[in-house]
Amino acid sequence: ALVARTIMTCTSRDLGIAIASVLATLLYVRLDVGGMPRTVLGRPKARGERAFLLIVHLHFPEPSRSAALLEAWRAAADYCIEREPFLYAYEVAQSDKDPRNYTIFERYRSKHDYLGAHRKSSAFAAFRPQMRAMQKEGAVLVGGSSYVETGIGFT
Repeated sequence: ALVARTIMTCTSRDLGIAIASVLATLLYVRLDVGGMPRTVLGRPKARGERAFLLIVHLHFPEPSRSAALLEAWRAAADYCIEREPFLYAYEVAQSDKDPRNYTIFERYRSKHDYLGAHRKSSAFAAFRPQMRAMQKEGAVLVGGSSYVETGIGFT
């Protein structure tokens, strides 16, 4: 009976700690000092930024050809995260349905920042010719478009 009561007490105590932890996490995630909710990673959510987006779709007929371009993308991302504060997001995602398909997602403060500082950067100067050469070879098919956020949703 003592063992059962100890296990039950321990379990109840652990459950209480777990519930308190979840409630504290929910409170932290929902409220920021400025009243804006946060993501589960602690990043504040934002509205109305009206950023300029560049969405690029890549298709590699031969999946093994993607590695070189992804490595060049990594080098560009390393440059951009340190030197381009106007660049809010710079990511490439692989399709969960077809591993030959990727989407590049770039999110800038403005179109001017993209056309100016970013396109004049050494990272762009290194990456773009590699992608263009792969396009000419037929190693990658490229499509996409640019957009301006409406500010209705959030990031």
